[in-house]
Amino acid sequence: MVKHFNAMPLVSVVMPTLNQVQFLESAVRSVLEQDHAHIELVIADGMSTDGTLRLLARLQAEFGERLRWFSQQDQGAADALNHAIAMAHGDILGWLNSDDLYADGAVSRAVEHFAQHPMHQMVYGEGVHINVFGEAMGKYPSKPPSTPIDTFADGSFICQPTVFMRREALQQVGALDANIQTAFDFDLFVRFFKRYPRQIGIIRRIQAYSRLHDGCMTRRLRKQVALDGISVVAKELGKVPDHWFWTFVDEICDSYPYDADRVTLVKQIEAFLKQAKTHLPASQLQGMLDRLKTDQRLRLASPNLFATVQPDGWVSRQVTIRYRWEEKPAAAVLVKCIAPWPIPGLLRLRVAMPNGKIQKSVVEVPEEFVLRFEVDESASSGFTMWTVETAQSFVPAKHDKKSTDSRKLAFQVLGLSLEA
Repeated sequence: MVKHFNAMPLVSVVMPTLNQVQFLESAVRSVLEQDHAHIELVIADGMSTDGTLRLLARLQAEFGERLRWFSQQDQGAADALNHAIAMAHGDILGWLNSDDLYADGAVSRAVEHFAQHPMHQMVYGEGVHINVFGEAMGKYPSKPPSTPIDTFADGSFICQPTVFMRREALQQVGALDANIQTAFDFDLFVRFFKRYPRQIGIIRRIQAYSRLHDGCMTRRLRKQVALDGISVVAKELGKVPDHWFWTFVDEICDSYPYDADRVTLVKQIEAFLKQAKTHLPASQLQGMLDRLKTDQRLRLASPNLFATVQPDGWVSRQVTIRYRWEEKPAAAVLVKCIAPWPIPGLLRLRVAMPNGKIQKSVVEVPEEFVLRFEVDESASSGFTMWTVETAQSFVPAKHDKKSTDSRKLAFQVLGLSLEA
């Protein structure tokens, strides 16, 4: 039965949490201090050990029966959410993670939308990414409900904390898939669009703030996020675009060789493909393998060295050389380069050293050259890097009518090595 207070619908917001006490109170207040008075918040805690339970007890004393919570072992966030939804009483459901925030007026706008559009079964709005300090980082790339469902093959265009659903619609679509570790929201949204293709609305206002930080699933479990996304697309939409794989490759290159697991770049990619191949046709998988064979980032990478070149080894304006060591560092890092310009010129290089100093040099092109970076023997962190910048470049398409390459290219990195 639909529950109302003074003819106003009760909105139930469910919130999973696990060891996020630093964000939890702000998230709770963003829900229970909304201007729509008839809200309840059901929090599913996964046995936190960081002071979360003490905070929840204090907040419950403040907000009374509007806040309910339980703490128990679960099988992940989707399982926790399903339990919280089962305990919720409202006919409108919202879902906010404990590190995210509702915008002021978000709930009342969702309630008003449903009142004005009685056939709509789900509504979502605009979202803004924030950092650990709550500072805006940019808007979420939302798209309207009229967007073709096949567009989900490129990723979710719905900012999860902005979503509100009718309870009956969720029951028809089905519970969150607890077998999916990270992309269970993505899976749910695709199922909603398939079940209610013309019954989903959008609120053109900022409805929520989605926090990005090192502890969030998007960053902490990036491999699993990519695998789950591929799985959802394959199951619900069929063909998986190649970009799901190449985005993952780009992401691990962004942190290599500084990532904590210290697995070589090639082995990380091999492990990912082994898990993803069940969702990819053989021809698509072979195309990825063929392209990987020519990826200069992989050719250059070693367990302790990496250059942030483009996949064909070219540098446009800037490249960073990263070096990691376990015990004693090498005396220097050598970077073999070539600048095969179609016309002679000068390449002026500006190198930012680990100690903050700037080193400048000039190279005549076209020719090969070697950059030598001395490693500070007193460094004890095991990590160091050098950033090389230049303003000089050429555009291949301007010198070769057959070329469609409009990039501004400076030089290529041919090899990385250590000098003992």
